[in-house]
Amino acid sequence: MSGAWLRKKFPRTVVQLGTGQHTLDESSVLLSQAAYDDGGAEYATRIQLREDKAEATWRTTVTAVRSTEDYGGTVCVDLECFPNNGQTMLPSKPRLVRDLVRELEPRDGLSRLSVNALRVTYEDVNRLVDVLCDPERQMPTVVAARPVQPAPLWSKRVASTMQQLAADASLYLLWDLAAVDAFREEIGGNHRVGPGVVRTFLPLVDPALAPDAARHRLLGPARWTDPSDSAWRGVARRVHALALERPLPRPLATVTFPDRVADQHRQERRESMDKARLLTAVPAQRTVDRDDEMRAEVSLLNGLLEQADKELSELGRTVELAERTSTSMQEHLQVVIAERDGEVEDHLTTLDALQQARAEADRLRLMLLRQGRSEEVAEAAESLPGIPSSFEELWERLGDLEHLTVTADPRIALGLDEHPMSRTWAAKGWTAMVSLDSYAAAAKAGFNGGYFQFCMTPPAGAKPYPVKQVAMTESAPTMEQYGRQRLFPVPGGERAEMQAHLKLAARGRIAPRVYFLDDVKGTWGGSAGRLVVGYIGPHLTNMMTN
Repeated sequence: MSGAWLRKKFPRTVVQLGTGQHTLDESSVLLSQAAYDDGGAEYATRIQLREDKAEATWRTTVTAVRSTEDYGGTVCVDLECFPNNGQTMLPSKPRLVRDLVRELEPRDGLSRLSVNALRVTYEDVNRLVDVLCDPERQMPTVVAARPVQPAPLWSKRVASTMQQLAADASLYLLWDLAAVDAFREEIGGNHRVGPGVVRTFLPLVDPALAPDAARHRLLGPARWTDPSDSAWRGVARRVHALALERPLPRPLATVTFPDRVADQHRQERRESMDKARLLTAVPAQRTVDRDDEMRAEVSLLNGLLEQADKELSELGRTVELAERTSTSMQEHLQVVIAERDGEVEDHLTTLDALQQARAEADRLRLMLLRQGRSEEVAEAAESLPGIPSSFEELWERLGDLEHLTVTADPRIALGLDEHPMSRTWAAKGWTAMVSLDSYAAAAKAGFNGGYFQFCMTPPAGAKPYPVKQVAMTESAPTMEQYGRQRLFPVPGGERAEMQAHLKLAARGRIAPRVYFLDDVKGTWGGSAGRLVVGYIGPHLTNMMTN
């Protein structure tokens, strides 16, 4: 398979796959390696193609390791890109990956990986549920359900997404309404996949646990069939991100290859030196013979110098790419550490707020029980709404907040759903929106202070937001340089400056914010008596932005 891929890339070159280093053209070098077990049998192979192009250096590595316990094995394709002009490159998945999936038909636990979605009919639903609940499954499983009515754009986008996910997820398509209904019956209403919906199931699905459903994100048919909506691209990006986070399987992580190229070069140098010594050891009989021998010796030595120069150049290139890889990994590690630290801080803040809310709820519950109002306590507990698990769900529930006017661009907010932290951010975002709505209601009822005072000393029954995550103004330098970013729409078609904002995350590259305008006093006419939320999305540029 690798040989066919290389021959397709270099149709005018005789590609040598034997162990060693081979020059394919003026800018492409192929390194082929093999590893052998104690019995002398080859059990692992690796080919690495380096292409030095003007815009970037591309390095594709294919490693295959045969299992020592059964007839299976593991294959890994690794694509690295080293830009030469400082620009950010967006590599796409090599076609070789799809070719390998098509040829090898790899498995992830009970599921078979494929290039296109596997059709699921009514009779196949039980097997699909077994795949989802399989404890051995390590990759996501993407399940799509065909719409009730033909939708060409849906079909085109879903087919494209499925092909992009080859080798990163197992792919299934509920073929008709009978399969959709049977799947809902088997897995339960919380984990269902309705017509036109595409859902990404993470490993360890638990259909009996309702909260587990929030882990497995879904994208509804409206997002797939809207030509102006690009949210569907996030499905592949999310699965690719998960694939990059998975550790290498042990056989791939532990395999080592002997440096046959270095051995080959040493052998060539040794043979050349032996020839040079032989020439100098035999006494010349005539001047003409001596001149010929000298020329031959000089030619050999020049060849040795050229070979050494070539080896040093290749070694220097390898060291350079290794250093760039190490630097990139260090930078990525620092970003991950910062994001994790931010997550811990956010979770601690959320836990503190939760503890306070629980203490208040317990106190109120006890007061009602002492008054003999147990039925009201039970009724209140049953009617409590859950927290949105995505910004898409949050957007659908904005109508429940009667004192807010949300003019924020939904596309920006819904884009946050692609991030791994989106569930936490959506939950905090909903808490922020409920708090703003609670403040607007309290202001109408006679609360005299602003929102910050509302959170500092909340009136009875209020829903404050953590004060440490409330900022009512931006710094003067930030507004001077980036103030235009903080002009957001208000009712009536105008735009107003909004500095007040709530933090949904303390740190990180995204660190979402909710910007709002306190218009309860009626400054902007059309929004009199309301609070306007003009922006929900990633952190805007400020003087601290890197």
